[in-house]
Amino acid sequence: MLISTIISIILLAIIIAIRIRFVIWKKSASKVMGEGDIMDLPSGKIHYRLLGSGPVLFFMHGGPGGIDQDYFIKYLVKEGYSILTVSRPGYLQTPFQALSYEEQTDQYVELLDKLNIKKVVPIGASAGGPLALNLANKYPERTQALIMEAGISTVYDIPAGAEDSFWMKLFLSDGIQDVLSWISTIMVKAAFKITFRSILNLETLLNKEEIEKFTNLAAADDVRRDWVVNLMNVTSPMSIRKAGLDHDVELMTSIENIPVDNIHVKTLLFYSRDDNDVKWLNAEYLTSNLADYQLIETHGGHFMWVGEDMEKIKRKRVEFLKSINFD
Repeated sequence: MLISTIISIILLAIIIAIRIRFVIWKKSASKVMGEGDIMDLPSGKIHYRLLGSGPVLFFMHGGPGGIDQDYFIKYLVKEGYSILTVSRPGYLQTPFQALSYEEQTDQYVELLDKLNIKKVVPIGASAGGPLALNLANKYPERTQALIMEAGISTVYDIPAGAEDSFWMKLFLSDGIQDVLSWISTIMVKAAFKITFRSILNLETLLNKEEIEKFTNLAAADDVRRDWVVNLMNVTSPMSIRKAGLDHDVELMTSIENIPVDNIHVKTLLFYSRDDNDVKWLNAEYLTSNLADYQLIETHGGHFMWVGEDMEKIKRKRVEFLKSINFD
């Protein structure tokens, strides 16, 4: 009797300790809700962050994400550029509205007007690709140049096998998504190789040997590891991003082709043939329909940002931006 009581007390103490750690983590992970600014627009409120000074790079985040995903290109502030990022409807502090891509870009222009920004360079990363293309196509007078980084441009299908994966359960589950978010942030630090390998199995078309090589590359480099850890952090907690992600998925899976016939600015494209998420056909659609583009083929599938071409991607962004005659 005494032993069972002691065990019960120990188990209760463990549960309480775990609960406390989870609450502390969630509070810390939610600090981004107090970052950036909120602008009241005719179309509704929008959560945004503007960093730096100089020509404005308008970063359209992937999904899930928000203003904190600007870490993808934050180094460009030191190169003399401003970075504008917004949280799409349902992400962080932007209230959910079922806005189409076109309606969202209309809202972006309202924000640019309020901020007195005449022209931007849209940068569409992954699920942010349709927004960058829509902005450049509908508002060419507000577009200085265009960058697409594994950005969706045409038909999108959820990767095969994703529905049964831990990561899809994390992204699409209700009720326990924050617990799963917490677990993912622990896993990526405590068991980086196992975690990253599981991500690559889902997000790339690399074979087993190539995945192992990529995993070892990332595990051995602090910059790459930190980038992946940051990605887990800016998708957490899921509860403050879930409405936005659900809407993203609804919009992405209804895409046929995004109009690009009115895009005539210089465009830089980063895509990987190994990408199992935003597949190579997205690059082919753009190279078949854009006149003035530079295509950089990269290694690493949908994690090309930490692949073998990581430094090349950073360098090519800078080279491209320096080639633009900013108004």
